[in-house]
Amino acid sequence: MKCDRQTLPIAAIREENSSLRTFTFHSKLKAEPGQFIMLTIFSQGEKPFSILDVDEKSFSMTIKNMGPFTDRLFQMKVGELVSVRGPYGQSFNRQSGSILMVGGGFATPPLRFLAKKLREDGVTRLVNINGARSAEDLLYVDDFEILCHQSHIATDDGSLGHKGTSVDVMEKVLQDESFDQIYISGPEKMMKAAVAVAKKHQLPYEVNLERYMKCGVGVCGSCVMDPTGFILCMEGPIVDNRTLDSLEDFGTAHRGKTGRKTAL
Repeated sequence: MKCDRQTLPIAAIREENSSLRTFTFHSKLKAEPGQFIMLTIFSQGEKPFSILDVDEKSFSMTIKNMGPFTDRLFQMKVGELVSVRGPYGQSFNRQSGSILMVGGGFATPPLRFLAKKLREDGVTRLVNINGARSAEDLLYVDDFEILCHQSHIATDDGSLGHKGTSVDVMEKVLQDESFDQIYISGPEKMMKAAVAVAKKHQLPYEVNLERYMKCGVGVCGSCVMDPTGFILCMEGPIVDNRTLDSLEDFGTAHRGKTGRKTAL
């Protein structure tokens, strides 16, 4: 896929909570759920971000303020310019039938995008589990209620919905219902637990993996996963169950800026 660079003004900024904002750009982007873009702030460098939504005239991303790069982005205002290239990576393999999505925290944007596309596809049944630390941290509660046939909420502190994790709710849902496909996006330890539940019920799944990415095109090697040399930015970030079983780094280790592997 041809991935052109675009220099664009920020068209809109929506504050989701104290640390998360959605940035919208008025330009076409031929992207599918699960793919990502590389965003450049002039003088600050470049970082990868997943895509929240795409329509005929615009696209948007929900971004968490986590360091110097995003701190500078959060200081920017509507009309200021950034540079975008992409999309990159593999998207979710959209299935029909009965679908379960399991999300956690600020990793839920790809699932919001996926839910929209699945409903456009005419999926038979779509169930979502939306988890976060607290009610304040939950994203797209109203959107998932509209897009899904059923939507569950889990918060660690019990401030909204089930008190516990999205994986806890996943266990309960799978006691009463089976699904043709499960899609998982969240913190890696949460996804590791969700994968174990999916395996127990012998259900196919795909996960949205995150690693340090410098280039997005498979050149730098920063996102390579052992022992197969799987290049996440090109062959992922969406990984199916068969491929995931071959990646010993999943849930255990990742590489930093220098390429050195450290425990999660």
